Order: sequence, then C-alpha cells, then structure tokens
Amino acid sequence: MRRFRSRISVEEGLAGLRRCLRLWGLAWVALLLSLLVSLTVLLLGTGLGLLMLPRTVGYVRRLADRQRELVGRWTGKPVADPYEPLPEPLPKGVQGVLARVQWIVRDGQTWRDWVWVAADPVVGAGIAAGPLLLVLAGVWGMGMPFYGPGLADRLDGAVWFEFVPVTGTTTAGIAGILGVAHIALALWCAPRAARIHAAYTRALLQPGPVARMAHRIEHLSATRSDAVETQMAEIRRIERDLHDGAQARLVAMGMTLDAAGHLVERDPEAVRKLLAEARDSSAKALQELRDLVRGIHPPVLADRGLPDALRALALDCPLRTEAHIDVLVDEPGRIDPSVESAVYFAVSEALTNAVKHSGGDRAWIDLRYDQESGRLRVTVTDDGHGGAVLHGGSGLRGIARRLATFDGVLAVTSPFRGPTTVTMEVPCALSSPRTTSC
Repeated sequence: MRRFRSRISVEEGLAGLRRCLRLWGLAWVALLLSLLVSLTVLLLGTGLGLLMLPRTVGYVRRLADRQRELVGRWTGKPVADPYEPLPEPLPKGVQGVLARVQWIVRDGQTWRDWVWVAADPVVGAGIAAGPLLLVLAGVWGMGMPFYGPGLADRLDGAVWFEFVPVTGTTTAGIAGILGVAHIALALWCAPRAARIHAAYTRALLQPGPVARMAHRIEHLSATRSDAVETQMAEIRRIERDLHDGAQARLVAMGMTLDAAGHLVERDPEAVRKLLAEARDSSAKALQELRDLVRGIHPPVLADRGLPDALRALALDCPLRTEAHIDVLVDEPGRIDPSVESAVYFAVSEALTNAVKHSGGDRAWIDLRYDQESGRLRVTVTDDGHGGAVLHGGSGLRGIARRLATFDGVLAVTSPFRGPTTVTMEVPCALSSPRTTSC
C-alpha cells in the first residue's frame, strides 16, 4: 500500500512539474503581450494606437481564456469570463473602429486582463519557476559524485553546492544526497505551486461580485426577452395552426351538416354521403388537434416523464436511435416539468437537424444527471458527415435560446467527417419521487 501511495505521489509530482513548466512558458508569452499592451497604450494618442487596440485586446483575451481553461480543467472549477458582447451591427469605417474601441474600454474585464498580463511575467512566472529551479538544483547536486571532485581539482578549490563545499568523494556524496532531496522537494512542491498559481489566476481573471451581478442581470434580461419572444412565436404558431387546420375543418363540417339538414327529407342518399364526409372531417380535425397538443406538451411527457418521452423520440426517429438513460432520472416526477419540456423539445430539434443535415444512419441519446454539480446533461450524437456549427443555423441557435432560459448551455462538437455531438446541460434539482396515499 505504501508503494502504491508513493507511486501516486510521484505521478502527481511529475504532473505538477509539467504544469509548472507549461505555466512558466505561458508567462513568457504574457511578457511579450505586456510589452505589446504598453506600446499600444503609448500610441493611443495617435491613430495607430486605436487601430492596434482591438487586435491587442484579442491577443490578451485569447491568452487569458487559455489560462482560464487550464485552471478550470486542473481544478475542476471553471473560471467565468463575462466579456460584454460586441454590439451589432457595427457601423463601417471610422465609426465602426470607434465603436469597437468604446466597447473594449467600457468592459471592466479588459482592465482585469491587462492587470493580469502585466503581473503574470513576475508573479505567475515566479510561482511556476520555484519547483523547476529545485529540479535544476537537484540535477546539479546529483551529478556532484560523478564530476564534482574532478571539477574541484581543475579549479584548484572547492565547488559549492548549496552550503556544501565539494572537495572530495565524501562531500560529493553529501551533495548527491542533497540533490536527491531537492528532486523530492520539487515533486512535493510542484502540485502545490500549481494550486497556488490557479488561485492567483482566479483572483485576477475572475470577475468581481459587482461584475458577476451585472453580467447575471444582463443574462437574465436577455433570456427573459428570448423567453417572451419564443412564447409569442409559439402562441402565433398555435393560432395559425388552429385557424388553418382544425378551425377550417370544423367550419367545413358545420356547412356540410347544414347542407345535410336541408336535404334530409328530399335526398336521404345525399345526406348519408354528407354525414360520412362530416365524420371524416371531424376525425381529421381531431387528429390535427391531437398533433397540436402534442406539439405544445406531448402526452407521453406529461404522463410518463422525460425518460420515456426521449425513448419515444428514439423510436419515432427515422434514424436508428438508441437512448441511454441514467437511472437517477428514470423515475417519474423527479424533474421539473418546465425543464423536462425544454430538454424534450431541444432533443427533438437536435434529432430533426440530424435527420435533415447529417447524412448519417444512426443516432444516440444519452441522458445523465450529475449529483455533484446538480446539472442534467443530455448528448445527442449522430454518425453523419459533421460540419455543424453552433452559429451556422437557426435550429441550433433556437436550442441555445431555449436552454438559456433555464441557465442551460449548449456545446457542439462536429469535426469534418463527423461524428456530431450536441451536448446540453441544464441546472436542475431532482425532487423525491411522487407518492400517493391509499
């Protein structure tokens, strides 16, 4: 057991050293960008500085996003980056440049990024360099038993390692032992240095409470507007379907019955035909009403919950579709109905896109619930030719807007030649199963 723990500790130390080396390299990139930022600021009084500003900010943001991504992946806690969205549409020419510069200057996250890029070559590099310097010192000390005495003879004096003067075999051995200790200390310090660097990066790059609150308010305002627009569009669709479908058939059925009433005594045979026609119209109107209700809230979703509704979608899909459901959500009454509805229609839209555009033969639906994060995660995968992009079509944008109402997110992975994976995550709490008293 001790050997296993020691091996795990060495592996963690080596992983920490690799992270420190990576962070140290990124600190040099930050140094170059800090010089570019300084040059841009010095030239702001000229037209050249204004032209350089958007590109400089873009470089800094990409490096900052890279640091956030590394911190989130290594710690398991993502770092938010609430940049203000670029106002659209931007005017052309000088007015467009000035509007972009104004957008950059008014974004508080821009200034936090600039403070970080100025501090990282010193603070970040210093934190990451500590374990690396210990490794270099350890390698130098471990080499002393091999070349230390000879080097001391050639220099006509002692060769120092730390506080040990290497003059012979004994002192060279002591230096070698200290070198091994330095390597062990580096392996112990490296993961801790990476964690300290992550905390420092999070403190500088993560927005403060005021910025997070402002971004939250802006997000809620946008999602509320999207929800209202979606609801109004849904109401207009229902009104149009009723007017053009069931309502027209009911009116026609009324006219048919009225005609049958006038012919009931003179031509019973014609009345029977009219009644048969009215019966067909009523059946079609009933079917259209059922389809309309199914489009508003499918009965299987209301009666049996999201898992069975997704299984029904898989059975109805023209592609061969498999549904894998997490046992935690495979119980009726555990998911909020509004979240169920949003996820159901989002999956339905994703499958529709796969049928229309993917060119594939198979699809997979995976529904899981992460208890630690409290998020419902759904993935829809197809074996098509790929090439789907989140901002390339109205279908995916509609899914993103639908999920954003519930603070959900949408991610699309679709390399050339496929496969395409649409991932949806929605925060929700699973309630206890519904029970009835007898």
